[in-house]
Amino acid sequence: MFFLHYIIFTITSLIVFMFSSYLNFTYFFDIYKQWYFNDINDFQLYDFIIVGAGTAGATLTARLAKDGYKILLLEAGGAAPPFSDIPLLAPLIQNTPYDWQYITVPQQNACKGLKNNQSKWPMGKIFGGTGKLNYMLYVRGHPLDYDWFPNLIVIIKRNDDTMHINDLKWNTGLADIILKGLQELNQDIGNINDNFKNGFMKAQLFMENGKRWSTDKLLYKYLKNKLTIITHAHVEKVLMESNRAIGVQFIALNKTFKAIAKRDVILCAGAIGTPKILMLSGIGPKKHLEDLKINVIKDLPVGQHLVDHVLTGIDLVMLNTSISFSMTSTLSPMSVLNYFLFGKGVEVLGTFHSSMQKNRSSTPDLQIMVMPLGLSRDNGVVLKEAMGISDEVYNEYFAPNSHKNTITIAPVLLHPKSEGQIKLRSNNSFELPLIDPKYFSNKDDIATLIDGLQFIKKLVETNAMKSIGAYIYKKHFPGCENETFDSIKYWECYIQHLTLTSYHPAGTCRMGDVVDQMFKVYGTKNLYVVDASILPFLPSGNINAAIIMLAEKAAHIIEQNTKVHVNYTKCSKSYNYYYIFNH
Repeated sequence: MFFLHYIIFTITSLIVFMFSSYLNFTYFFDIYKQWYFNDINDFQLYDFIIVGAGTAGATLTARLAKDGYKILLLEAGGAAPPFSDIPLLAPLIQNTPYDWQYITVPQQNACKGLKNNQSKWPMGKIFGGTGKLNYMLYVRGHPLDYDWFPNLIVIIKRNDDTMHINDLKWNTGLADIILKGLQELNQDIGNINDNFKNGFMKAQLFMENGKRWSTDKLLYKYLKNKLTIITHAHVEKVLMESNRAIGVQFIALNKTFKAIAKRDVILCAGAIGTPKILMLSGIGPKKHLEDLKINVIKDLPVGQHLVDHVLTGIDLVMLNTSISFSMTSTLSPMSVLNYFLFGKGVEVLGTFHSSMQKNRSSTPDLQIMVMPLGLSRDNGVVLKEAMGISDEVYNEYFAPNSHKNTITIAPVLLHPKSEGQIKLRSNNSFELPLIDPKYFSNKDDIATLIDGLQFIKKLVETNAMKSIGAYIYKKHFPGCENETFDSIKYWECYIQHLTLTSYHPAGTCRMGDVVDQMFKVYGTKNLYVVDASILPFLPSGNINAAIIMLAEKAAHIIEQNTKVHVNYTKCSKSYNYYYIFNH
């Protein structure tokens, strides 16, 4: 048995190495193709310039391109590699050139079980954005999540006709047992996306014919329109004339180019990229910009109010192999192949209120995600590295379970009270920003997650879960040995050590502080932001659907704003541009 385990580990490691090498090759080959075939002209004139071809940027571009506008879409990454639409390849694309490979600063109150107390934040540097790296979950959220913006719910329902949403095509059978256990706890079971209520369901995914669906696929029909797409385009800053955005400066093919927008510049670079570009353009906290010798155009709290969905509880639940639920058959070669090709990872998800919430009619503050495998099942080859688990913690806590049946039932903090910030390291646009989420700076967040862990304990004790021999892994987490297992103090320590991101940063250019309800940056003209950075509150679930919804709304508003009388005026000679748009 040990020898077979070693062989599987060796083969898995080899496959991962070969695939990572292949991804590196395809990325740099794509750069070469662009250098050889593309002819990028300086000072080109467009109606709109959109920065970022991720979930928001691709959606927005598709809607505007449909109406015949001349659009330049700039993407820092390259085209998606072959096989990237296989669902479970997402972790393998992380930590490659297709990933920005962001990492937080060391956390004082969290991430103590991760390398250097830092959380890895994978974000897509790829055509299609993080929609190519995420776990494809479709979650609308709670109606109250969108009270800050009228009629968004109508838009998200309408979007269901254009997005490809499907039920999980293949699962292990664990989902049915979990749902039976949840029924024993008097939890509602049903399609919570249809009913907008608390409860649990089998996962729904952004998937088309068993493959990942992402918003970049909306663009293909418009490639012959007036749409220009430049990949591997590193945007340095927005070009400003006084407070008016007139274009962008970007680097491609090792050259610096300027592109001019007759109408608007729209930033869709994400919750990390957008505030970085704004600050490099002179829009942000005055003192911070002055310290970096950046000319201040507008003093705004750009980069502040950073929030993220945080989870814990990986590999906390184990299964006894002596019962009738056979993990041997679940993990047979054919099952593994089916799961690899058609599975997703998360099989069940749902939301509920913790005891911290006094108002039960408000939005839920906890989500539960169920995955049929644990972090330890791949012997530390992929998931350990993707999550940034330290070697010491993995070897002591996770590695002993590599040959056992672990599952993940993870509580997710939906509405954190802790807020962080993003700052520039320097005025060099190629330096990644300083990301400090300040996890658990508000202790209420820890208390809420403890409630989530207590809920999981109750679930494990149901008859349905007992039928598959489920039990809580009672080994002390490294660093928490001095606390009594299952005490409040122990779980506080556990959560502060095993702190993991759900990859949902938001709020860094939030509406009301940095942008208005028209998505326009305060105190500027012709400059918009459309991505997760504008969210004033995180939705009650995975954020991809909410971002698509925002992009649809923004496209309508921005297009309406352009349907006004236009005047073309000569621009200042400092840029040698031909014209700028004058509202």
